[in-house]
Amino acid sequence: MSCADMTALLHGMLDGELDAVNAVQFERHLEGCPACTAEYRKQQALRAAIRQPAMFFRAPDHLRGAIERAIPAPVGSAGATLLRWRRLFGDWRLGAGTSLALAASLALLIVTSANNGGLQQELIAGHIRSLQADHLTDVVSSDQHTVKPWFNGKLDVSPPVVDLAEQGYPLAGGRLDYVDQHEAAALVYRHRLHVINVFVWPAPGAADAPVQAASHEGYNLLHWTRGELVFWAVSDLNAAELKEFQALYTQRTAP
Repeated sequence: MSCADMTALLHGMLDGELDAVNAVQFERHLEGCPACTAEYRKQQALRAAIRQPAMFFRAPDHLRGAIERAIPAPVGSAGATLLRWRRLFGDWRLGAGTSLALAASLALLIVTSANNGGLQQELIAGHIRSLQADHLTDVVSSDQHTVKPWFNGKLDVSPPVVDLAEQGYPLAGGRLDYVDQHEAAALVYRHRLHVINVFVWPAPGAADAPVQAASHEGYNLLHWTRGELVFWAVSDLNAAELKEFQALYTQRTAP
């Protein structure tokens, strides 16, 4: 990979959008090119600085009003929704308490969505890293009785492990990973040429929750909670087959 290629792929790497092959080549180029490494670190620092809370300021009311007046009136269903929100928050007849509660609820929804999106990016990054050489498994085995005990003493709980080779999803092994600021188990399964990472970590006191599906950056994710454990399945496998895998895994590992 040349320096010109690096320039073209720089922001894709920073955004976590590169495929595994290009990501590996990118990192190998950084190991032998101080100039590209310096530029990459500079862009990382710039992004981190922009995300700092101190960089954001609330616009004065008169400036916000001027900007809103300059924006053309929205049309269509999305525009109608936006106008309803403007009228709702702009109607002081609701009372300060009600307006504040509505604003707080909307802010909570936005923050929750943002946090979940960040976790999805982190999980996808972990999935991509695992596809690099020697990163996929710490314990290589298709035997559930080998993989499950390997986690003993390494995590607070031992994740449920089952081999699904007969159903087309053979167990490849497992490894320790770090997700959402804590250690997690990563169980590795295969389906044809695809890899499935199942991230598992304890969530004491958490209630069981049904499966929720998401798609991010070309990857499919499934998330559920069971037995005070959090599960995330991540793969570039199509959504239908990943859901089939999740159903088999859940059924076979049920208490």
